Amino acid sequence: MTKSKPYLSFFVLGITFFSLTGCALINKPIEFVDDFISSAFFPPYSGPKAKVLVADFEVMTAKATVDISSNLRDLLLAGLEKSQRFELVSLPKDASDKPSGLIIATRLLDFEPYGSGGKSGVGGAGSAASGSLYSLLGPSINRSYITLDIRIVDSATSKVLFSERISGQAAGGYSPAEGHREEKKIGQGLALYTGTSMEEAINQCMLEAVKYIIQKVPAQYYKGGNEDGKT
Repeated sequence: MTKSKPYLSFFVLGITFFSLTGCALINKPIEFVDDFISSAFFPPYSGPKAKVLVADFEVMTAKATVDISSNLRDLLLAGLEKSQRFELVSLPKDASDKPSGLIIATRLLDFEPYGSGGKSGVGGAGSAASGSLYSLLGPSINRSYITLDIRIVDSATSKVLFSERISGQAAGGYSPAEGHREEKKIGQGLALYTGTSMEEAINQCMLEAVKYIIQKVPAQYYKGGNEDGKT
């Protein structure tokens, strides 16, 4: 029994080290979508592409502005483009024509930059969904979070093929005054949150949104883009 103690001590130390470094990696802020969606998440792709129209985000919370929703849409567009799996299309000039392919319809349900104890206060103005999410996080935890409701719609039939709520959250620890205010390619609406925990929450949410869309778009919507022309 005495010989096993050194091995046990080493095992405990190893778990402790992994836990500490793991927490550091999880809590480390990451860059906005122009940097963080890379080949590490989405391997190079050169096959057929699906036509996708990303509609304007519908804002369901008082804590988000039109500029913020527009910037979030731009981030989703950039993420889908970087995945190389989609052909992004715009609304037809003729209003009577329906866009081909799929429509990504998104509602912004929650946008909480500061969490509890922040400038917006506990509770604050927000959607009904934010209350349920806040109760899960607990009043003693200072977190930033964002929640999207994403629907993948067949443009020809207007049928909702898939829908899901996708969230991102990050522990507090930065304030806009302490963070960087570089605008990069994120737009003025989100520039305030560069270098803050809200940036990390947005990155997580956008990455999960792109992954979700990639996983759920049915194979029959992928056409063209490969060498032999087969779908």
